[in-house]
Amino acid sequence: MRLTAMVMMMAATAASVWAAESVEARRKVTVCVRGSAGPPAKAAEVLASRMFAEIDVHIDWRAANACAGFDNALTVSFSDNTPAYQLPGALAYALPYEGTHIVVFSDRIKGQVDSSMVPRLLAHVLVHEITHILQGIIRHSASGVMKARFNDTDHFNMWGKGLGFTKEDIDLIHIGLDWVKPSGWGPPRSHPSNRNDRIPTRK
Repeated sequence: MRLTAMVMMMAATAASVWAAESVEARRKVTVCVRGSAGPPAKAAEVLASRMFAEIDVHIDWRAANACAGFDNALTVSFSDNTPAYQLPGALAYALPYEGTHIVVFSDRIKGQVDSSMVPRLLAHVLVHEITHILQGIIRHSASGVMKARFNDTDHFNMWGKGLGFTKEDIDLIHIGLDWVKPSGWGPPRSHPSNRNDRIPTRK
C-alpha cells in the first residue's frame, strides 16, 4: 500500500515537472558495454531491446568507446573469470543508488544453462539489472523478470514470450525515466548512505 501511494505521488509530480519534454526522448536509455560475452551478448541485446520496447522504453546499445558525450549512460561490464567468493550464486549485480554501473557474471550464465539458452538468460539478466538502475531503488517482484531468482520454470518460459514486467515495475521504470537528471536515473535516492549497495540477480 505504501509503495503504491509513493508511486502515485511521484507520478503526479513527474508529470508536472516534465510535461514539456517528449516521452520518446525521456524513455531512450543509452547503455555502454565494456568487454564482451561473445556472440550471445549481441543476441541478448536484441532480445532485451524487444522486452523494453514492449513498455515503450528504447535501449541504445553502444561500445564503451562510442559513449563519449552521452549524459546518464549506463555502463554494463562483463566478468568472464568471476571469483567464487564474489556474491556466490549471483549472475549479475547493479548499483541502483549509484545509478550507473552493472556487472554481469557471464561465465556463471554460460555455466548454468545450455549454450542455446545463454542469449535468452543473458537478455533477462540484462533487463533485470537495467531495471534496477532505472527504478533507482532496491526491490524485487513476486513474478516476472524482476524476480529475485530465476528457476527452471522461468528458464522454460524464457523460450516463449519471455518473462514480462509487472504493472508496478512498469510504473516505477517510467517514473524513474521521468525523473532523469544530471546525477543519474530514478527518483531522488532515498538512501544516499547506501550508494554502493549491490543488488544481485541470483540463479
